[in-house]
Amino acid sequence: MAERAVVIGSGPGGAVAAMVLAENGWDVVVLERGPNHFEDLRDPAPRHTFSADEIKGPVRGFEYPDALAEPRVYQDRAFPGPLHTGFVNALPAAVGGGSVHWDAKTPRLWDLDFAKRSLLGPLPDCEVMDWPFDYAELAPYYAETEELLGVQGDLAALPASPTLRHAPREGGFPLPPGPDQGSSVRVAGAARGLGLRPYPMPMAANSRPYGGRPACTDCGMCCGYGCPNQSRGSALPALRRAVLAGAEVLPLSTAAGVRHTGRRASGVVYVDAAGRSRELGAQRVVLAGSAVESCRLALLSALPDPSGLLGRHLMFHWYSVAYGLFLNERVREDRGRNITHALDDFADPEHPGARDAAREAGLAYFRGGVVELGSSPPGPVQEGRIYRRLLAGTAGVPYGTAFKRLMRESPLRDRLLGVQMHGEDVSQRENRVELDPSARDWLGVPVPRISWAPHHHETTAQRFYLPRLAALLRAAGADEVAAVPETRSRAFPGEPATVPGNFHTLGGMRMSEDPRAGVTDGVGRLHALDNVFVADGSLFPTSGAHNPTLTIMATVLRNTRRTT
Repeated sequence: MAERAVVIGSGPGGAVAAMVLAENGWDVVVLERGPNHFEDLRDPAPRHTFSADEIKGPVRGFEYPDALAEPRVYQDRAFPGPLHTGFVNALPAAVGGGSVHWDAKTPRLWDLDFAKRSLLGPLPDCEVMDWPFDYAELAPYYAETEELLGVQGDLAALPASPTLRHAPREGGFPLPPGPDQGSSVRVAGAARGLGLRPYPMPMAANSRPYGGRPACTDCGMCCGYGCPNQSRGSALPALRRAVLAGAEVLPLSTAAGVRHTGRRASGVVYVDAAGRSRELGAQRVVLAGSAVESCRLALLSALPDPSGLLGRHLMFHWYSVAYGLFLNERVREDRGRNITHALDDFADPEHPGARDAAREAGLAYFRGGVVELGSSPPGPVQEGRIYRRLLAGTAGVPYGTAFKRLMRESPLRDRLLGVQMHGEDVSQRENRVELDPSARDWLGVPVPRISWAPHHHETTAQRFYLPRLAALLRAAGADEVAAVPETRSRAFPGEPATVPGNFHTLGGMRMSEDPRAGVTDGVGRLHALDNVFVADGSLFPTSGAHNPTLTIMATVLRNTRRTT
């Protein structure tokens, strides 16, 4: 009889782990706490219940967990005061996880990210460390993951420096780039005029039929929407291979605890769709519910934590955004595949002026991050709701001359162009996930409490790069420009957002060769348990300065292959 592996979570990392295990003869059961919106996971492009519907998606959060039934608690370490309870960086709870509505940007991390302490050195008041493996070891798994997803890109258009210098490639991409987004091209041209090096951003969206899935229609409904025709790569190709190899996916099945004795886990307790408590025996347990949820489950299960680091060193990418208003023309940022170009110049610690600015701030170096040349503007429904708040006289009824004029002129959608920087977040011990002592979810289980604040590194880089983000939009022809932090900090206390809004949640069960320095070993296995593995972003020792999903999948592919 085959040994059983229980994989908790069906997102990108869990799907890859399930695929490798099932194809190597394991009896695999995948527990997913959310529903299954797809008809037949064996189909490369299954029928589904997603649509390019603004009210269903971004407004009502169709694929998200209910913030009343599954709240989170957030504590801003920089501003002690009342806690926020509700929606805090939650990823979709559904078969496919966060990839059911991701923007599908798939850059690789850099060699600097895997050997940051060795190549760049320490920073004060945080823990900079190397990964247990380097970029060169992960490179073939990157390439295999790109093939699995169907990543489009243009090797010839990637800048020799800094992009290929720090993330070299032996070959091209599985697919050529699709049509450019006009607004992205506009900012890319402005960036070249400023001496920067933009490029077509790699993206897991079919530019032509691939893997049994159709070509992207370039509808623009990428970030925050389920793909209408499933041309966007996601966890599903890996999940499909897992199912075809015999894996079973159980939706609406919420893991409640991992049974363990000594150095081994014996099974997983979960609550099924009918609310009944059940238990699955297992010879291998894989935690893949996202950084926050995997840490929460490990804490609920009282998994051994000899290093005292379980849940600690949580990281988010630190976002900076800039918007340009074009008073005399409609730039129509919402048209075309979402954000087709990016630049890496601001992720380079050697960017002109960055070292001097770092030294003035008492740092040896800092990094910004990848800059996406474009943003996701509000749809017409959200746009209208903003105008109603701005116009007190229309708050009761959404009509009136002023409201209609704003909708026709569309300053927040047709005339606005944005850029955003995914800034690196360095690893701090006090940034953590723990169990809240009082708040409970619909099962009566303690919810996660997230305590977090940015480091001086992040805010210093932000102060340096905000004017440069604004310069991009001025060079693109914007009449009015604003460059702002996404979230408040001690350096920028006046910003309105109090909870980080990005969904790149990393760390908390970081890998380390030394059991005293991390929670998991060099293949993602808990140092204190021989048969419990982690397969999501909580493994990351550093956050990097690029979108993380490709690296999550490639890392899990490497780790699971080495332990199967």
